[in-house]
Amino acid sequence: MTPAQIIQAIEGMEPAMQQAYLKQVKTVVGAATVAEVERLIAEEDEDGLAALLSLGALSAFLELARSVFIAGAKFEVKAIVIPRDIGRFEFDARAPVAEKWVSAKAEEIRANSAIDVRAAIREVMGSRRRIVGWPSAQPAAVQVEVGATPMVRTPRQAALDLIGRKSAQTGARSGGVIGLPGNYAQFVLNARSQLLGGNPDEMRKYLQRTRRDRRFDGIVNRAIKAGTPVAQTDVDKIAGRYADRLMKTYAEMLSKAEALESFGAGRDQVYEQLIAQGLDRDSVTKTWRDRGDKKVRHTHSVMGGQEVQKDQPFQSPTGALLRYPGDTSLGAGWSARANCRCSAIYKIRRK
Repeated sequence: MTPAQIIQAIEGMEPAMQQAYLKQVKTVVGAATVAEVERLIAEEDEDGLAALLSLGALSAFLELARSVFIAGAKFEVKAIVIPRDIGRFEFDARAPVAEKWVSAKAEEIRANSAIDVRAAIREVMGSRRRIVGWPSAQPAAVQVEVGATPMVRTPRQAALDLIGRKSAQTGARSGGVIGLPGNYAQFVLNARSQLLGGNPDEMRKYLQRTRRDRRFDGIVNRAIKAGTPVAQTDVDKIAGRYADRLMKTYAEMLSKAEALESFGAGRDQVYEQLIAQGLDRDSVTKTWRDRGDKKVRHTHSVMGGQEVQKDQPFQSPTGALLRYPGDTSLGAGWSARANCRCSAIYKIRRK
């Protein structure tokens, strides 16, 4: 078993998780009516919006995460040589400890989803109180994006910013921010402000956004040259396409992170069950392995080769603690997990 084989196994399961997440977002925004969202925004009913636009149980996504957990366990069982004195061993996915991990992970994902939905709602509702335009002489404390051509989002515009606009061809909604974490939602709204404000410097900043659709750059460049804002209809297309690309990026990152953790947890649970069956806990060690290429973040490269006992965590130079790559149980944040391709290699020391 090599680190490359482990990551290859995980990567094969990520696309289905990505599609499950995107499908759930599409279902939620497709079921919402613009009139209802508009009414709740006009009333500034954040709780009502959060209930209406909740991603719900995320059942399909979570069932796939559970499948990845079991796949990780099966992978490890095939990869190791189980000591003869342990006897016959089969991984039990229904064991209380295994079920507890799966249940806790499901609750964590749902809770994080609820936080993200509420954060996106707050960003959109906040955009209605933001005046967009050229910089003014107002104090920095109150100067958000104020200028000569003030534009405030109406409840209907904000509703469409939130859940997206319907395609004339497909009838499906796209370009909304529900399903994005709060910072990504803010990226979209900031891009919209940059294009609507008419400030050439701000529009140039939009052109530096990595995930923009470059096919619209000509429209933005012409507006910069003319010294005028980008037309509202064009901004809706440009910002909507930008939101869709961020949504795809986030779905990929989320799926990678959750697949990595679930697969790693399944592998780790194998040793818990072996220990319960008589394996000496102190005989199990694990070593952090990175991919050894230029894509590895510096902190994980430094961790490469770090060896600890089964129950000890790996420690990042940042102080983050992880029981295995992708682990969140000890508080490791997104910066220690996103797009990680590392793995833990377990060993059973022979007596």
